[in-house]
Amino acid sequence: MLGLPQLLYFKNKNVYSAAEAEMRYRAAPGKRAGADGKDEAVLTVDIWPGPWTIEFTDPALRMQQVFPLSEEGLAAAAAWVADTYAADPGRWQTAPSILDCEPWTPPAQPAGQAGEEGQG
Repeated sequence: MLGLPQLLYFKNKNVYSAAEAEMRYRAAPGKRAGADGKDEAVLTVDIWPGPWTIEFTDPALRMQQVFPLSEEGLAAAAAWVADTYAADPGRWQTAPSILDCEPWTPPAQPAGQAGEEGQG
């Protein structure tokens, strides 16, 4: 069943991850600079297709939204997760077997380009 833990879970700096069929999702608390320049508490939610973890899934297949770390933000985040699944359940009920596909890896940098930034 789709859902997220209570607000206190995230206020205690816990990260939550779960899956529904082949839809993976993760919610992580954090901070970002607000409009007034002060840090504001936020909940960043990522959604991606299985079978791999987010680090091994092509970024083009990932979705992310940031919500205020509040009861309203948590409700909006939970609704976004549920709506994303409901919008295309067929997508989330099919995925390649982990045995039949390779994890995504970042493209290799051409030789000689790694670490050259800032050198003059």
